Amino acid sequence: MFNLLISGAQAYNQVGMFFAALVCLGIGGLLLGSSLYWRLHALRANGTIIGVIGSGTYAPVYRYTLPDGQTHEAKSDTSSGSTRGKETGRVVPLLISAHNLTEAREANSYLLEIIGLIISSPGVILAYVAVTAYPVTPMTWLMSALMLAYLGERAYKVFIPKGQRVSLQEWKKEHGMDGNATLDLSQVKPIEEVAPASTVTQQTMQKNRRVVVPLLLLFAVLSLGLGMYEGNKIRLLETKGLRAPGTVVRLQSEYNSGSHGGGYTYYPVVDYTTADHVSVEFKDSIGSNPPGHHPGDSVTVLYLADKPQKEAIIDRGLMNWLVPVIFILLGMIMAWAARATLRANEKA
Repeated sequence: MFNLLISGAQAYNQVGMFFAALVCLGIGGLLLGSSLYWRLHALRANGTIIGVIGSGTYAPVYRYTLPDGQTHEAKSDTSSGSTRGKETGRVVPLLISAHNLTEAREANSYLLEIIGLIISSPGVILAYVAVTAYPVTPMTWLMSALMLAYLGERAYKVFIPKGQRVSLQEWKKEHGMDGNATLDLSQVKPIEEVAPASTVTQQTMQKNRRVVVPLLLLFAVLSLGLGMYEGNKIRLLETKGLRAPGTVVRLQSEYNSGSHGGGYTYYPVVDYTTADHVSVEFKDSIGSNPPGHHPGDSVTVLYLADKPQKEAIIDRGLMNWLVPVIFILLGMIMAWAARATLRANEKA
């Protein structure tokens, strides 16, 4: 019974991790695919900012002329609380939706692509861990079926009955894709008129950013430093280390306090024999709950000959690089967030 519970918990973690990977890859892929579609199929023209729409967050409104000589107005599909870059009369290169001439975005902005890559990266890591760190067992397929049934039941509850669905023509009309979309120019105001009303808000945001940026940079430096430190350890093991067969002799549990009342993490303790016929026992640095290994499991050990106990790990192939890659990606995301916050402060 205990083994059944353990295998069930492992399968639950594995399938949950795989579904989380699908969510990250789905959202990130949607953003990247949408951006690629825009760059391949959008119309291109130079637009002049004639004002903004919105309160608190502002979307620029452009006036542009197509090669056929017709002039149109389009609203940006993104908005922000910053006022800089939205000056009336500023000329910018545009990508204009081929299906809705009132929707556009700046051609020189790659923000959505960056966000898509950031969201997709954890998905790749989670999918790799789900496939390689856990064995695929009948319990995995059973847990997958149960989760799919649960998601199907949730989806059915939000499913719109056929009689209540709008027609394709109505949907296109609602989204301005029937070729007759127009902008209500009475709502468009020059940013120079809107900006004074948001002076207090802008000042508050600037103060908050001045506090946030140093913290983001500090965590970015710490994450990058830790990632490079761990990466260098793996590099030494991969280039100068030796491999030997080992056996998990027991699990060492360690209690960790947390927001959900805490819990135990189980670390495998491995025994192996070096090339010099010395028996060595070490605790692996990666633990989990439920445990990923059990007493009696055969593993491959990667170790340094001069430090067979201190510098030894269970060899997980490409998974050896998972920890340093996560820290480096986290540091890069925080550094990018700090840079974006600084730019937003400059533009405000």
